[in-house]
Amino acid sequence: MKEDINLFNFSLENNELEKFIVGMDNYFIADRECGGHWAYGNYEKYIKRFLKLNKDVFPLFIWEKLIHILNTSEDINLFLDYLVGFLIPYYNSGTEKVNRNRKMHTPNLFISEFKKTMNQQKKSLLKDTRGTGVEWHSSNGLWGSIIENLNLIQERGGPNLLPTE
Repeated sequence: MKEDINLFNFSLENNELEKFIVGMDNYFIADRECGGHWAYGNYEKYIKRFLKLNKDVFPLFIWEKLIHILNTSEDINLFLDYLVGFLIPYYNSGTEKVNRNRKMHTPNLFISEFKKTMNQQKKSLLKDTRGTGVEWHSSNGLWGSIIENLNLIQERGGPNLLPTE
């Protein structure tokens, strides 16, 4: 692929958003610290450019694709972990007005589906020791790091994505 192609756009056009988020194939950017996929690197390189062209918010069709993936992913735990890795910078743009606008344009259906999926996956996430932050949260698996990051998103003005259970 050419370097000037926005891989986020490419993933949307080719129905590969899940691959983009979890860093499969050409979407992988190595994290120098832990060696895994660097979600923030992909966000900075591709999603920020996309957002500038879309009034700094994800259009509804992206939220719909995310909801679909929440209901169809073959590796939902990994998807949840990396999705949250993308949502951290999304709700922390550096501009309070943009952050408020992004929160306001996050569909309630996405929020409820995300919470439902987290609740359904809790036992599995507690046992799953893959992904970012595991060294710090190994006793709580991916659940611990995801919950900590969801708290961070909410503290920075993002929506409440914390599961109810």
